[in-house]
Amino acid sequence: MNDAMPANLVAAADMEHQRLRCWPRTLLLANIAAIFFIPTRRDGRWRARPEAVALLVAFVAAGAVMNWMYAKVGYVRLPGVPQLVFWLPVVLWILAKFHRDAFSGAFKYYVFCYLVIVGTFLVVDTSDLIRYLLGDHRPLHLN
Repeated sequence: MNDAMPANLVAAADMEHQRLRCWPRTLLLANIAAIFFIPTRRDGRWRARPEAVALLVAFVAAGAVMNWMYAKVGYVRLPGVPQLVFWLPVVLWILAKFHRDAFSGAFKYYVFCYLVIVGTFLVVDTSDLIRYLLGDHRPLHLN
């Protein structure tokens, strides 16, 4: 088995089992779709929707830190930590607004899908972090 670390985080993720490779792409689409919801019309004026901006900022920040972490520690069970740090506050804020029925139209359906997809990732990220803290430090591309 080749123990060499893949060149970057994307290459490492591409070494995952076929069933797992679709998840990062699904996540990418769910986050990039927020771009379409940034412009919104309120009170007769075009404005930026803060929730969509927050989703994108959290996504970009988590991605940048994930790539930095990959360069430092490799492809272990830690890439999800930046997702927990950056996404969780945004997800909780949006979830609270969703429960107050603050969204309508297509954005409401987008938020629902986003929460399901990202919520699933956050559960997996939490599980991976716990496994890492319990001693599972094996590189994921070797599993």
